[in-house]
Amino acid sequence: MSDIAASQDRRRIVGIDLARFAAIVGMMAAHLLSGLAADPNAMLISRLLNLAEGVIVASTAATTFAVLGGVSLVLLSRSMAGAPSWRIYLSICIRAVVIALLGWALMQLDGPISVVLPYYGIAMIIAAAALWLPSWAIGAIAAVLWVFGAAVNAQVRANLATLPVDTTPGIIEQIARSARDLLLTGHYPAITWAAYMLTGILIARLLLRARRDDTLRRVSLRMWTVGLVIYLLLTVIGRVVRYRPGWFGLPTGLGDQALAGGRGAPRGTEFWMLLMPGAHTGSPADMLRTVAGACFLIGVLIMLFDTGHRRHGFAVEAVRCAGAAPLTIYSAHVIATAAVSRWRTQQFSAGDPLSPDLPLWNFLIQLLCVLAIGAVLAALRRRGPLEAALGVVSGSSRIKVAMTR
Repeated sequence: MSDIAASQDRRRIVGIDLARFAAIVGMMAAHLLSGLAADPNAMLISRLLNLAEGVIVASTAATTFAVLGGVSLVLLSRSMAGAPSWRIYLSICIRAVVIALLGWALMQLDGPISVVLPYYGIAMIIAAAALWLPSWAIGAIAAVLWVFGAAVNAQVRANLATLPVDTTPGIIEQIARSARDLLLTGHYPAITWAAYMLTGILIARLLLRARRDDTLRRVSLRMWTVGLVIYLLLTVIGRVVRYRPGWFGLPTGLGDQALAGGRGAPRGTEFWMLLMPGAHTGSPADMLRTVAGACFLIGVLIMLFDTGHRRHGFAVEAVRCAGAAPLTIYSAHVIATAAVSRWRTQQFSAGDPLSPDLPLWNFLIQLLCVLAIGAVLAALRRRGPLEAALGVVSGSSRIKVAMTR
């Protein structure tokens, strides 16, 4: 019976892979469709998609990816169950370092995308250390990071803004700056992303327990309904503050700042900024809104594809396989986007006219390529090439084989 329970515990959760696919496609939309709404020459469909991206996808896709990173940590550690804890953690750390180095290599392409992988890797190392803690302790750590992380981050950035900039830093100074950027002052600071991953660890434990207790349908229903209510409530409040700041005691001129996107932290140290769900600010309100959006997406997809006795066709399997290859898909997206951006710059410099709808076509072509990759992986029953290589380098593949013998 214990073998049967272990086998059930290690079954793949289809909804998680589908949610990861949706998060990656959302990030692609955020990267490729931004700015179309303000272009009067773009097609109506392009401008509408850009507006939808701004309301629904902005920051939510990337943070959902971070939450799912925490879920993946739990599933990965469960697949290596039976190995010593230090060996599992070492494997995860090696995996995280390789991901961070790959991200650094992608950054050298100098494309228009702020590559998330270096921050993601550091956050993995931090969050993975909590895998052996009780859930209440993880929740307490995540709560502290939620409540105080953005305030500390904003204050550090404000202090740095008053200091003179050293244009010829030494090696030690450069290393210190890089570490500071990864942890605090970068676009995706690890202090924030680790909190998202810790939340993902709790969600994974909840889902695995529900599957074991045969309550997955009820739990997933609660996840998406509560998530949707909180997401819509905070989204509406943010829009009201933007257009009616006086109702909340804010000066009229601060309406647009209320929802102004940040680069990993609130734009100022004022208390009211911590209460606004601005995209990519890491404020408590932003984190609550985006985690709620992630819970909605995960809950809906699990309820649709992991409860009952449904059989999924090849189309669903192709999408699932694409979602199960996030490193491959994301890296290909960054490379393709950098190449297209360089080509657009060359065309603009040469005076050749560019279609205002080029970003839309770029997005659609990349989406088709993502689906094609998923279809190939599904037909071959293979993992993504970077995922397979990562498993070999980190040693997790060898640990899994040893555990199944």
